[in-house]
Amino acid sequence: MIIRVFDTETTSLDKPFCYNIGYVLIDTDTWKPVLERDYVVEQVWHNLPLFQSAYYADKRPIYVQRMRARQTTMDKFGYICQQMIRENKQYNIQHAYAYNSPFDVKVFDFNCDWYKCSNPFDTVQVHDIRGYVHQFLVDKTYKMFCEEYELFTDSGNYSTTAEAVYRYLFDDEFNEEHTALADSRIEAEVLRATIDKGADITRDEAVYRSIERKVEKTLHIKTAEQTDYYFDYEKIRINKAKTEITLR
Repeated sequence: MIIRVFDTETTSLDKPFCYNIGYVLIDTDTWKPVLERDYVVEQVWHNLPLFQSAYYADKRPIYVQRMRARQTTMDKFGYICQQMIRENKQYNIQHAYAYNSPFDVKVFDFNCDWYKCSNPFDTVQVHDIRGYVHQFLVDKTYKMFCEEYELFTDSGNYSTTAEAVYRYLFDDEFNEEHTALADSRIEAEVLRATIDKGADITRDEAVYRSIERKVEKTLHIKTAEQTDYYFDYEKIRINKAKTEITLR
C-alpha cells in the first residue's frame, strides 16, 4: 500500500494561506519512500506582505537556498493540487496522514476554495497521526521522558507535538524545522513507530484534547497554635481553566 504523509505551512490559523506543501509517498511494505516533493506556493511567495505575516517567515532564506538547489519547486497552488491528484491515481493512494490533520484538511479546503481548484483529498481518507500517538506511544515511560525534559503544554499537561514525540523516539535534542517536507519525514517515522506498537493505520484512533499531568505534592498547614498538618494530594491540570485536586 502506498500512503501519503504530508504537511503544510501557512500564514495564519484563521485564514491559512498556504505557502509550503511537502509530502512523502511511502510503500508500507518496505517503509521506503517512493516519492518526495516540496513545493513553495507561488501566489503567496510573491505576495511579500502576506508571506511576512507568517509565524515562520524568518525561514524564507531556507526556501531560497533549496529552490536554487532545485530541491524545492515553486508552483501555483492549483498546479500542485493537480499533481497530487495525478499521484493519487498513479499510486492508488487511499490513505493520507498528517500531524494534527484537521488543520491541514482545513488548509486545503480553504485554499482550494480560494483558488477555485480541485481538492486532492476529496477522494482520499486523511488520518491524524496524533491519534495513533495518543493510543500507542503515550505511556508511563513517555510521561517520565516529558518530566525529565520538561515537555509540557502551556496549560501544564504533557506535550505530544511531533517534535516532542520524535525527541522521545529518536533524538532527545531534536528541533523541528517547521518546513513542510522536513516535518513530513519525521512525522512518517513517528507513524511507523506507532505501527511497530500495533497501530492499524487504516482506521482512525481517538485524539485526546490533552494528556493530563498528575503531580504528587504535600500541603503543609501551620495553625495559629503552631501545630503542623501535612496532606498528600494529587494535582491534575485538566485545561487552562480547570484543575482537579485529590487528597491521598
